[in-house]
Amino acid sequence: MKRLLGASLTMCLVLSAAAQEAPSQKTCSVFNWESLNVQQQFPGSKIIPMDGILVLKVENTNNAPLEISLFTFTNSSVIKNATAIACDMKHENVQVIPILVTNREFTSQNGYKMGELTFIAHIPPPALGGDEIDRKQSKIFGGTLNWKAYQFSVAGDRPSNAGDRASNEGWPTKLEVKLSLPANGTVYLRPIQLLGVTSGWWPTNKSSTVGGAVGIFGGFIGCLGGLVGCLAGFGKARKFVLTTTKLFIALGMLLTITGIVAIFCKQPYFVWYVFLLPGVTLTLVFSLNFPLIQRRYDDLEIRRMASLDV
Repeated sequence: MKRLLGASLTMCLVLSAAAQEAPSQKTCSVFNWESLNVQQQFPGSKIIPMDGILVLKVENTNNAPLEISLFTFTNSSVIKNATAIACDMKHENVQVIPILVTNREFTSQNGYKMGELTFIAHIPPPALGGDEIDRKQSKIFGGTLNWKAYQFSVAGDRPSNAGDRASNEGWPTKLEVKLSLPANGTVYLRPIQLLGVTSGWWPTNKSSTVGGAVGIFGGFIGCLGGLVGCLAGFGKARKFVLTTTKLFIALGMLLTITGIVAIFCKQPYFVWYVFLLPGVTLTLVFSLNFPLIQRRYDDLEIRRMASLDV
């Protein structure tokens, strides 16, 4: 019976840990420069093949500031499942200009105007008639550097907790990526990628809530399993113990089947995991221990009958 108690407590810990498991990140969409028509919008740019990929080349030869909007996305149903925007960039001979005061058009770093790749998440007003909130994240660069991956969080960067959001803030309605050059320089950009998780049986932003519910369920099952183990050890409440064990086995099989169906339906990790883990655990733990529990009650019944005969 100690085995059942230990297995139940272990299942409680595993399910509680599953509640904290973050959904795996994957590439949801790739936006090629041809489809975005950037070349037509900005005469100074062109699409060229490089390393087997079509990249966008932006060249500033006017020795004057240049700012262009590279990417604008407004599909709210896709944005709700997005976690980040990613892009690979390399730059050559991007001028770094010393300044005496901060120029508001460009981020100043140690008194210099530098190139800037900026991501803006446009969030609707928290109250009717309020102002739209723009969450900005920037990457500063200058000189010459080979390919480097840049990634921006769709949820934004908050000083207290990166990626956290105020309770009264909605999800972004528009995503935008801008490129700024203070003067001469050449920038190469690979296609922009939208990272996140594929749509599932519940939204991505609800995965932590579902995971928390799984953790509570695991704690309840762990406590009840411990009670079943104690009662079986003392030979008490035979009907309750055997019935509860059978119900746990049936529930485990049902959850396991649901998890397998979720996998075949190509649901994301955070959907099928919350079914498959408790389902397999319940089925294995209580199926393996059910014969031992029944044998324990039978042995106690035989001993009781033998004592009555004596």
